[in-house]
Amino acid sequence: MGKDKKQYSMCIFLHSGSYDRVYHAISICNVVLATGGKVRIFCSYGALKRLVVGQTDQVVIEGEPAPFKDEIQKNLDRGTFDSISEMLTTAKRFGDIELYACTASMAVLNIARNELMDVVDASMGLVAFMELVKEADDTLYI
Repeated sequence: MGKDKKQYSMCIFLHSGSYDRVYHAISICNVVLATGGKVRIFCSYGALKRLVVGQTDQVVIEGEPAPFKDEIQKNLDRGTFDSISEMLTTAKRFGDIELYACTASMAVLNIARNELMDVVDASMGLVAFMELVKEADDTLYI
């Protein structure tokens, strides 16, 4: 990064736990990271449940017909694309990513910090994450 150029920054509110939506959010994240940017992801409700150890790669699809789920599972089985846990590992390897677990969602869903994957950097509330959003170039809600 040149001295005069600010590092591109993206924040993502990841609410959905649907496999396709989480996969897409991490795909966007990895593109930003691969091009030298930084990403902060705030995981709540369904997305937070996906970060519980053992739940990450289950193919759960919201609002789509069953054949869509079957196609995703076939592609995972064939190795056509990486699992969500593999994509998160890649993201961490790329660099400047931080994943946050929503403390309110943790309380509502009765999820303890030690139940979450190691890729989760910290837990925080919405107010604290909004401070990061203020500094971001772009923000997505997925």
